[in-house]
Amino acid sequence: MAQALRPQSSPASVRKRKRKRLRAVSVIRLLFLLIVYGASLGAASIYFAVKTINQELPQDLTALLDYQPNRKSVVLSSEGEEVGAFSIENRRIVTLERMPPHLPAAFLSAEDRRFFQHKGFDVFGIGRAAWKNFKSDGSIKQGGSTITQQIIKQTLLVGEEATGAMDMTPLQYSALAKAQKYRRKMKELILAVRLERELTKAEILSIYLNHIYLGHGAYGVGAAARTYFGKDIEDVTIAEAAMLAGLVASPTKYAPHRNMPLARDRQKYVLGHMREDKYISDADYQAALAETIALVDESDLNHLASPYFVEYIRKQATKRYGNRSLFKGGLKFYSTLDARMQQAAESALRRGLESLDRRLGFRGPIGSVPQAQRGAWTGGDAHPLTGASDDTSALADQLLPDQTYGAMVVELPRGGAVTVDLGPRRLPLTDNDAKEVREWRHETTKAPLKLGDLVPVRLTADSKAATLAQRPVLQGAIVVIEPMTGRVVAMVGGYDWTASQFDRVTQARRQVGSSIKPFIYAAAIEAGRTPIERMHDGPYSVTTATGVWTPANYDNKYMGSVTLMTALAYSLNTISLQLAVEVGLDRLIEIMRGFGIESQIPRHISISLGTPDFTPLEIAAGYAGIAAGGRRVTPRFYDLVTDTSGKIIDDLRDAPLGPQVISPEVAYVATSMMKGVVTRGTAKYAQQLGRPVGGKTGTSANYRDVWFTGFTADLLATVWVGRDDSTPIGDKITGGGIAVPIWMDFMQKAHPRTKVRDFPVPPNVSFARVEPWSGDPASPYGDSVWMAFVRGTLPGKFFVGPPVRSFEDLVAPPALPATAKCASLSCL
Repeated sequence: MAQALRPQSSPASVRKRKRKRLRAVSVIRLLFLLIVYGASLGAASIYFAVKTINQELPQDLTALLDYQPNRKSVVLSSEGEEVGAFSIENRRIVTLERMPPHLPAAFLSAEDRRFFQHKGFDVFGIGRAAWKNFKSDGSIKQGGSTITQQIIKQTLLVGEEATGAMDMTPLQYSALAKAQKYRRKMKELILAVRLERELTKAEILSIYLNHIYLGHGAYGVGAAARTYFGKDIEDVTIAEAAMLAGLVASPTKYAPHRNMPLARDRQKYVLGHMREDKYISDADYQAALAETIALVDESDLNHLASPYFVEYIRKQATKRYGNRSLFKGGLKFYSTLDARMQQAAESALRRGLESLDRRLGFRGPIGSVPQAQRGAWTGGDAHPLTGASDDTSALADQLLPDQTYGAMVVELPRGGAVTVDLGPRRLPLTDNDAKEVREWRHETTKAPLKLGDLVPVRLTADSKAATLAQRPVLQGAIVVIEPMTGRVVAMVGGYDWTASQFDRVTQARRQVGSSIKPFIYAAAIEAGRTPIERMHDGPYSVTTATGVWTPANYDNKYMGSVTLMTALAYSLNTISLQLAVEVGLDRLIEIMRGFGIESQIPRHISISLGTPDFTPLEIAAGYAGIAAGGRRVTPRFYDLVTDTSGKIIDDLRDAPLGPQVISPEVAYVATSMMKGVVTRGTAKYAQQLGRPVGGKTGTSANYRDVWFTGFTADLLATVWVGRDDSTPIGDKITGGGIAVPIWMDFMQKAHPRTKVRDFPVPPNVSFARVEPWSGDPASPYGDSVWMAFVRGTLPGKFFVGPPVRSFEDLVAPPALPATAKCASLSCL
């Protein structure tokens, strides 16, 4: 019944329903086909794009598989300490094994938390970054690049997005830049996948940590640890590692030197990720947040030990190895520098120049504090004077004993005292300094020192007073050589490298004055003269192309008939002139050239008085040749050069000896005569060294230059002092009075603690005891000395005399002690 009541479908409606089902199936089938074809087309397009882009990429990854970044070349002292470096990038290559585990962990947590899961690029990371950037205000807040992609970008794709803006509107340029960026991203992905197939994760991580730029000129974690914290990579703490890892996002923005609070915020972000990733515990996290970060003082970042020495090595190495090897090749120079001697040379030259400057007088205040600002000066910070100027704008919260400060004159009582204000303290000037500044008058206005004037001072040794410390207007140089090897163990090219990088040891050609005389006397000995031959010291004229030339001695006084040993000891000009005429200019110039002097030497008789201009290094090398037995000694600044693998490139330790210039016996006799300069001549102050010393002082015309070169059997040092503009130093300023004390100051502190010994005696040398003034044979008494002679030149008068019957005829017996007088019965 019910079935009978159900309405029956008509054939038309059935067909209609069938058509609807077919239409639905057709749409689904069409959509499916569109998806399949679309996917296929997309895949084909991607394949075509990848293939096209891949053709532009390197077919092998040698640049990364054999990772060789730019490495700095370093200069090591003879003790193995780094004293200088040459680089385009400050980089220290460190193996992954040397790094503490928390350091790579910090970078993984900060930059690529799924590093060990992905195969070069991280889909999840890209999605997460895209979502964060979408939720932001439109700017890019987070990147999705993996560590592998970052390596590719910084090595193989450097400069890939560079685009010229010629003939483009801003809109066109923006569109092109965006296209370039997407293209670079595609290359990055392709190369990242390829790199992951070629290298292990550890190798990729090692490259990344040694290559990444971390600000302040530091490339890689090794250089960054040294730059920011002054420590080796092994000593970096968890807190410091997190701070370094935080720099990757923006090395300038998060640099702790610039903005420590911002750097701390970024460090906290990295530490939080490290805790989430189970690299550190909660306790480690809290301890790292509480740890104080000690940064290296920024001024120390540009510190260069022994700057003149290191700069000279750079110049020589550039000529020998080229800029590329020097600045990128990671060469290692094992230098001849002795750090202890270098420090002694620097301090001796500085003290000597300051002492001479004091003798020349107080030059006046370096500035003045306005009346309205004097209250702020008192009780405030100290004002250290640094660099090339007397600028007092720098501030310091404490007073250090060796630092120079600007001090304001605050009291000028009638008693003659002077009180100065250094900021934290008020101190009196020492009595001598107070007297000197009170006597000073301005050159034009004749005005005296007044309240508020600024003077440069240092603390005295007990810190209870201040002493003047004005910057010297004079300059100086000192170079120290081992005479037998030519190894340069110390070199100072000026008073202050920061004020002047001009190297007066190797670049300044200055008139040598009497420093030239040992070469003249050596030539005379070679020609047959002996140390005791007598010549007349008096006016002596020479006819030259420009007229008659009659030079005088230093003080316009003459000594009459003198021995050659006395003439050299007292630096008599007329004797030097006569000897030069006798031996001839050609042989004299030949000897100096033979000893390595390359500066211009005019072929004029005036060279007998030291008119040529030589560098201190040339004088040192020439004297070293005499001290080394008459052979040429070439100064050398490094013994060994190796590459990054330790392979020896240059080995100068066994360099052949230089050619013989004068015979060993002639050189020894000349050395013996130069010992007389120290024992009885113009350099007597050098006797205080307590060792046999040979040397010669020098003073150029009008007191423009003063010299002293002195040497023992172990060490030779040349000192020069003068003004850069070649104006006179001052009246009666001589090498014996200025250069010798600087030499002594250095030698007393730096001379090797070797056994006291005389110069080695070569064959063909005879000795005789002589009276130096007359040149006659002498007994052991009085001022007689042992003098060396070239064998065969000893005068006949030394072979006559009373017969020798006992040793006491040669050496006087020691005096017996005086017998005490008996004063009581007990001594009878």
